[in-house]
Amino acid sequence: MIIRMGRVIRARVKDERGSQMIEFILVFPLVWILIVFSFDQFSMMYNKQKALAAAYEAGRIAAVQPNFGLAKFHAKQRGTSELAQGIGVIHKDVQLELDGNGWRKGSHVKAEATVSFRLLATGELFEITESYHMMVENAEEKQ
Repeated sequence: MIIRMGRVIRARVKDERGSQMIEFILVFPLVWILIVFSFDQFSMMYNKQKALAAAYEAGRIAAVQPNFGLAKFHAKQRGTSELAQGIGVIHKDVQLELDGNGWRKGSHVKAEATVSFRLLATGELFEITESYHMMVENAEEKQ
């Protein structure tokens, strides 16, 4: 009787039916977490790149404008059009800041792009701000 029971237990241990299903059940949540993490990382990196491109475009277009009013208008227009291409964008903004010398040739301007978005997988709110510094190239001379 004991020998027969030992054979039955040994046979059950060696039987591999259903083991693949158990492996799948144990591994699938880990794979799912990896996929979710990948989506969130991709959306963060893509929107970071879009914010940097928006700051660059805003600074580049602002640097060649004759006055600060036109520079702000064109920078905001060009930057927000770049930010609109982001993934899941909720809020986008582009700002220009002058250094202390005013709008003159040779002074510097800082373009700052901010984008807020929800992460694709987790739905968390995330905000990225990028900036770019440019030298004013085409300012009007004041009379």
